[in-house]
Amino acid sequence: MEVFVHAPEQFENLCVLARTLEVFGFERCHVFDPHRIVRDRYGKSYSQKLRTVSAGAFSKIAWLRIESDPVPFLRGYAGRRVATVPRQQATSLHRFLFRRSDLLVIGSEGRGLDATVLAECQAQITIPQAGVTESLNVAVASGIVLAEFKRQESLCLLELEPDASAQGETSAS
Repeated sequence: MEVFVHAPEQFENLCVLARTLEVFGFERCHVFDPHRIVRDRYGKSYSQKLRTVSAGAFSKIAWLRIESDPVPFLRGYAGRRVATVPRQQATSLHRFLFRRSDLLVIGSEGRGLDATVLAECQAQITIPQAGVTESLNVAVASGIVLAEFKRQESLCLLELEPDASAQGETSAS
């Protein structure tokens, strides 16, 4: 699985996401960053936040910038694009089978994902919620989704790639 963050707005949430990615063994993250949150260098106060909030993980993640319109990047991605959304109509995370080649598409804290980005995603997933709060914090939600992917991966529950299943049927006949 690869991860793509669309237009993050809060530095601290990106630090928590970096920590989560690193803990789960991810080495890189694609990011469309119009607010220029991901930088090569930070001032003293942001450097301190990087060290404490991300526990040093921020610098261990390769942040792969999508410099302009993210739609061509999404269209060019070879795997399935899976959007995380706070909508009841989306597929429940509890019923969704990930693939190794999936691109997890994460929206911004305030606006979520643009309609143009959602239109490029083949699947939309949501975390079932019982409370009245509209949605989870983006870093927390991302951690829950990434943990579910790792759970499925460790239990060999990942959905087969479309080409892999077609090859298996061909060789069996």
